[in-house]
Amino acid sequence: MGEALELIRYDVANSCFEIGKEALAILQDIRTPLSVVAVCGRARQGKSFILNQLLQRTGGFQIGSTTRPCTKGLWMWSTPQKRLDADGREFHIVLLDTEGIDAYDQTTQYSTQIFSLAVLLSSLFVYNQMGGIDEAALDRLSLVTEMTKHIKVRASSGKADVRELREFTPSFLWLLRDFYLKLEDEYGRKVTPNDYLETALLPVGGMGSAVEAKNQIRASIKSLFPDRDCATLVRPMHDEQALVNLDQIPPNQLRPEFREGVAGLMQLIFAKAQPKHMGQYVLTGPVLSGLTEAYVKAINKGAVPTIATAWQGVAEQECRRAADLAQEAYTAAFNEEVAPEEAALDEEHQRCLQVAKEAYDAVAVGDDSVRRAHQQKYIEGCTARFAEVRARKLAEASALVNELLLKANTLVSSALNSASATPETMQQTLGQFLDQYVRVAAGPQKWVKLVDFLKTAYPQILRDITAKQEAQVRPWY
Repeated sequence: MGEALELIRYDVANSCFEIGKEALAILQDIRTPLSVVAVCGRARQGKSFILNQLLQRTGGFQIGSTTRPCTKGLWMWSTPQKRLDADGREFHIVLLDTEGIDAYDQTTQYSTQIFSLAVLLSSLFVYNQMGGIDEAALDRLSLVTEMTKHIKVRASSGKADVRELREFTPSFLWLLRDFYLKLEDEYGRKVTPNDYLETALLPVGGMGSAVEAKNQIRASIKSLFPDRDCATLVRPMHDEQALVNLDQIPPNQLRPEFREGVAGLMQLIFAKAQPKHMGQYVLTGPVLSGLTEAYVKAINKGAVPTIATAWQGVAEQECRRAADLAQEAYTAAFNEEVAPEEAALDEEHQRCLQVAKEAYDAVAVGDDSVRRAHQQKYIEGCTARFAEVRARKLAEASALVNELLLKANTLVSSALNSASATPETMQQTLGQFLDQYVRVAAGPQKWVKLVDFLKTAYPQILRDITAKQEAQVRPWY
């Protein structure tokens, strides 16, 4: 189940990017680590087929659906795919389909912005193209060089330093479709697709601006994508008309070599599609949605997306949310039935602070200074909450002690006024009261107030009992 939703669309009338609310809400609900696989390339060259293979369905992403002016931008599949990493921990994969980078109505700036957004948001960037890697193919990836002019790592820096930017770029997979060349070196020895890619990225010889531009593209690809792979797929079949609806063709009608290649490609993509990181932090849906909003906002303002600024804003937002969750976890964990004793209350407070810390650490991201600031806020909130609970519990305990002692005073007075009062009956009355008091009363004032009560009650009992006894032995005449 699911459907393709607009994550980032281009509003032609207002000349700005917009974020699809429905897609953003889906991202915000993904609390597990998140991997993003973006497939980019020229229009109508089979990107949707690859995405639908990853979905294991037909008719998911529609071929050519992103070439209409009203659907410019990035599309996201509405149902993230659940996966397990090597340690058995759950994460989700989100699939992104990007608008064809060579649409007839695109400007270089717009193409670069779409390309940059896909690169910034993804953990695996699949570049889909027909045929082998030649100068024309490399020239189309000049967007990589342009991208360094449209992204900054820090606000204080000028054009992005490639060495800094590469820390934030995804794994790169260059997918060559309808590939017909023999993978051999100049000596006829077999080479791998990765060998073929690395050879294509070697500098070309010669002098002049044209050669310099060619080598700059090669250097940019190698620098920005240190983790890179190449995969090839042969032509699926020879029937040109049938290829228009490749997604609908029964697998048994496709060439065996193609089917084997697709199976290997799926294994490679799923192996490379690991959760996206920002430094030491693994990104979740809310973090990625925040970065998406920050990047789009910067572009719409005519500014260059700054990774550090976007990350700082998202870190602040997530740490605020983490602090709220920590306080909620503290409140939910606090045992309201805890004994109203100082030691028991302090022990419960420390236990719940640990629960709150675990809830905070599970969500909070960013630099230590940001995390510490919001950590202090939730600790202050939990401490204030504890002070209220503590005061209430102790007040309730003190009120109960007063109530028990008041009843005891009435009970003692009533027993003393009885004509049958004796030392034995008074001892029994006090014993029953003390049994109940020890069982029910609590709080730091429990024993202090009991001692005060007994200091008053015992002399009264002795006086009254002695008086009764003396009256009984005194002659009546």
